[in-house]
Amino acid sequence: MPALEIFGTVASLVIAASLMMKNVKRLRLINLGGSVLFALYGLGIKSLPVFLVNLFIVLIDAWYLSRLRLETSAFSLFRLASVDSAYLTAFLSFYRKDIEAHAPEFAPAELAGAEAVFILRDMVPTSLVIYRRRGEGVFDLLLDYAVPAYRDYKSAEFFFETAAKDIAGGVEARFYARGTVPVHRRYLKRLGFVETTPAGAEGAVFVRSVRP
Repeated sequence: MPALEIFGTVASLVIAASLMMKNVKRLRLINLGGSVLFALYGLGIKSLPVFLVNLFIVLIDAWYLSRLRLETSAFSLFRLASVDSAYLTAFLSFYRKDIEAHAPEFAPAELAGAEAVFILRDMVPTSLVIYRRRGEGVFDLLLDYAVPAYRDYKSAEFFFETAAKDIAGGVEARFYARGTVPVHRRYLKRLGFVETTPAGAEGAVFVRSVRP
């Protein structure tokens, strides 16, 4: 297969992959990259329609990405009175497979003494945090989960920069989390968690301090 055809095939595969993304931002980013490649392919085969259509798609993706970057959302915290909440049970059941993929160590049946909060984004429940108080200012994160369509770190940043201070009651706090799969460990590091124990059979332990 000629190199130009291989290039065009790769560009097509990138665009096809973008359409499989649930996260809107990731979809736009990958689609933009694929459209850039396909526009270059159009130049390579000297097809002005192919080039112009994909250039238009690049501009549209870039415009939407700029809107997403500048978009401001209203975040708030919704505390559940109990982890026995019917809504919490339904939420965990609905996203069970995705939660197992990102946090296989999470055990819904072992939440005695835990507390749960939803992060609302424009009044939409986009993230769930379940934690257990170990002592004054010390918390174990049992689950920190964002629904697929809202995985842009904004909800997590709100929790650790604003909500966690409220939960800690105005004192310096430490949040411990266990990362058993690579995707979760990368997520924790991106949020500023520091690895305190290396990854083993039960995963690695991370900690993040939150100052009042």
